[in-house]
Amino acid sequence: MRNKIIKISAVVLAIALLFGGLFLLLRDDVQVKIQEEKIKPYVPDFTLLELPKKCNSNQNTSVEVPDKIEKNLTEQVQNLCDDFDNSIGWICIPETEINYPVMYSGDNEFYLHRAVDGSYLRVGSIFLDYRCNADFTGKINILYGHNMSDGSMFADVTNFIDSGYFDSHNYGWLTTENAVYKIDFFSVSQPENYDSFYDVTGDVNVWLDNLRSDSFIWRNVGISEENQFISMSTCTGSEGSSRTVLTGKLTEI
Repeated sequence: MRNKIIKISAVVLAIALLFGGLFLLLRDDVQVKIQEEKIKPYVPDFTLLELPKKCNSNQNTSVEVPDKIEKNLTEQVQNLCDDFDNSIGWICIPETEINYPVMYSGDNEFYLHRAVDGSYLRVGSIFLDYRCNADFTGKINILYGHNMSDGSMFADVTNFIDSGYFDSHNYGWLTTENAVYKIDFFSVSQPENYDSFYDVTGDVNVWLDNLRSDSFIWRNVGISEENQFISMSTCTGSEGSSRTVLTGKLTEI
């Protein structure tokens, strides 16, 4: 009799754990969908900035667009920033899943598991290192995002370790309240999470030299200490301290 009770209890516990896990997964999916709907009205229309194929090369960093288009893009971000505290911009890489608002707070923890409205969200948000300038005017700017198994957030950053993928996705866009930037990607590296790479307050020349020596991929896009740079950092895998980082040069259009 006792053995029968134990077996029944084990089955009940297993069923409870199964349904509990399913509930958590479904809850996370629902929360993600809710947040996607909330930010949908603020998504900048980056198709207005699509480049001709002959201009997709990293060698062509200069972009000119009509003032009206630039105004439309920045106004979308202005509306976002008005409605959601700590919003500072929008990051997009064409033909990837990376198309998200950028957040900024007083630390590098809050938005690890918070949505743009501050509510709990397991997948978190894309956010700028708190030691950087919130308007991206600093030389070194580092964004963080999770490497999600469903391909969302910064999962696509890990694809850039393949040189063919890198060369076919070699630019992106960053929009703030006041400016639109083209991002020309030139580096992919895999530092440890405690690496000096993450010292955003250091000398930019030293930072660039170290980045070049540690990069798996390095492309010549004409960089100097006068430029501004942006890096997108995510976990290389589900375990360990390795990070995969995609870095580009910011050019205001």
